[in-house]
Amino acid sequence: MKRAARIVNGSGVEIRFGRELGRGGEGSVFEIEGRSDLVAKLYHKPLSKEKQDKIEAMVRLKTERLLRFTVWPVDVMRDAGRRVVGFLMPCLSGQEIHKLYGPKTRLAEFPQAGYSFLVHTAANLARAFAAVHEAGHVVGDINHSNFYVTDQATILMLDCDSFQVQSGGTRFGCDVGIPMYMPPELQGVTSFRGVVRSRNHDNFGLAVFIFMLLFMGRHPFAGKYSGTGDMPIERAIREFRFAYGSSASARQMQPPPGALPLQVLPPAVQALFERAFAQESMTRRPDAQEWIAALQDMGGVLMPCSRNSAHQYPSQAKGCPWCAMEAATGGLLFRPADSSQRMASQAGTMGGTGSGTAADSAAGFQLHQIWAQIQRVPTPAPARTLPEPSTLAAEPSAPVAAYLRRRKWRGAFSLVSLLSAAGVWIFLPGFWMITAGGLVGVNLLLLIAGVGRRSLRSARSEERDRLRERWNELSLRYAEASRLAPFAGKLRELEQAKREYMDLEVFKATELRRLEAKQRSGQMQIHLRRHRIEQAQLDGIGPGRKASLALFGIETALEVETHRLARVPGFGPANTRMLLAWRDRIERRFVFDPTVGQIPQAEILALERTVEARTRDLERRLSLGASELTRLSAGIRSRQEAALKEAGGTARALAQAELDVNAL
Repeated sequence: MKRAARIVNGSGVEIRFGRELGRGGEGSVFEIEGRSDLVAKLYHKPLSKEKQDKIEAMVRLKTERLLRFTVWPVDVMRDAGRRVVGFLMPCLSGQEIHKLYGPKTRLAEFPQAGYSFLVHTAANLARAFAAVHEAGHVVGDINHSNFYVTDQATILMLDCDSFQVQSGGTRFGCDVGIPMYMPPELQGVTSFRGVVRSRNHDNFGLAVFIFMLLFMGRHPFAGKYSGTGDMPIERAIREFRFAYGSSASARQMQPPPGALPLQVLPPAVQALFERAFAQESMTRRPDAQEWIAALQDMGGVLMPCSRNSAHQYPSQAKGCPWCAMEAATGGLLFRPADSSQRMASQAGTMGGTGSGTAADSAAGFQLHQIWAQIQRVPTPAPARTLPEPSTLAAEPSAPVAAYLRRRKWRGAFSLVSLLSAAGVWIFLPGFWMITAGGLVGVNLLLLIAGVGRRSLRSARSEERDRLRERWNELSLRYAEASRLAPFAGKLRELEQAKREYMDLEVFKATELRRLEAKQRSGQMQIHLRRHRIEQAQLDGIGPGRKASLALFGIETALEVETHRLARVPGFGPANTRMLLAWRDRIERRFVFDPTVGQIPQAEILALERTVEARTRDLERRLSLGASELTRLSAGIRSRQEAALKEAGGTARALAQAELDVNAL
């Protein structure tokens, strides 16, 4: 509504408004000049007579206990016509409860909150419900935006004007509600006007939020459904499909992967959850006092993890569940108590040291001189073709030469004996028998004298084969010794080091641009995070669907991503396209400001240290390059010479052996 010219409190004192603190669907909240303890809620539109009566009744019904846990109306605001146009209430402090039970937002908003803090908060949430119930009222509109948590784990409820309020014989109803937190008997209700809420209805919502606090933001009815089709949370609630309960498998449900098992909690707490979500307890769910007692006992049996001081868990658990969950998901659930101090100390240490650029560090290093030395190292000679041993000049070995001389002598003696026998035959024909016998005997003796040839040829053939095998081995050894790959590889490595050294400034500039892009991305994230889904006007996406999105960690434009929306049960393509288009419109309105969120000095120092370290390493490698290449070249030549020396003797011996075999 348009603000009236003069607005007064219940005593007729004019109220002067300060800056606007927040704006919702039905009203805005303002500071009050001169009052730091109170704020004013001013409705946008004129209120019905029933709503005005409700606010006046709530002001009369305020108590110290209610004000301890709620931002209950403490005074009315009236316009010139004495109509109620709003009310005064205590200042709100803390953060929305979903920022505590969601692991990612908890690490940012409640960095020192351990599991004991979550248990204590759950107990205080039950105390807040107890205060409302003891006063005769019902919360009714239970949702994640109506509960705030302080850094002391205390709870404050807001939007109390939507509660179901009992004033004597008059009941002022609660006309709103989100199905995500409604009990099975209220699922499917299209209008809550005229519906009488009960404490037992509240007890269901209380159990849901306690579960989400203890189970890292998991909804008790969001699990894996083994049946056909989708299983939206609202349907799962209506059909009593508690995903963690003892009857979950019979109802085709099981906890999602990586979730905390119900059995980790104390048996008394397990039993309360079973009762809260079972069909049998629709008329008698655990009330706030039962939860307070069980959670107090649970807080007293938490024990620290021996491996991670940030982890606390119930003593009856077989081991630390948080260690297992963090190992399985790779995410952080609780921040170590001293992490912020340790990070600050590291940043201070980095800030206290200096570093220079690549050019400054190269004062005593002259790349062109170093590279000239590298280029002067001679490349080893490649392997040459070894001469075939058969082409070498050779002399017969001594045994073979002696045998050849004896064979020549035997041939001459045989010829002389033949000629002598022929003369006797011609000139002394009467002695032909004696002559023939003598000729046969002499040649027989000569034949016996030549028997050693076979054994000598066999021995020389074996020696030739052995030397041929040795020659082949030496040829391979020479080829291996002549491999230039190590030398060429080192040269390529040095050439790469030279290119990297020359590109160091380019590398540094590229990294600085990456940091600037990170700065831009950070501003974009902040820009997107400012636009909350619950405050957006989106056709077809009402409070229920917005609550479903929040349950899966999708609360701002930053989290609106296709793959994340796909995990939300019952969230179809049309709604997905609408949200993506909404995010796109917000992104197009982003304007980068380079003066905001400048690159942290620690990151710049880290980059400079990286460049400095790479500079020193490349200088060292290049400075040693010429000596390493010389060593590799000398090694190749030495191995070549040794192989050639041995191959030369083998080649000569092989040539002689082949000559001997051929001669025999």
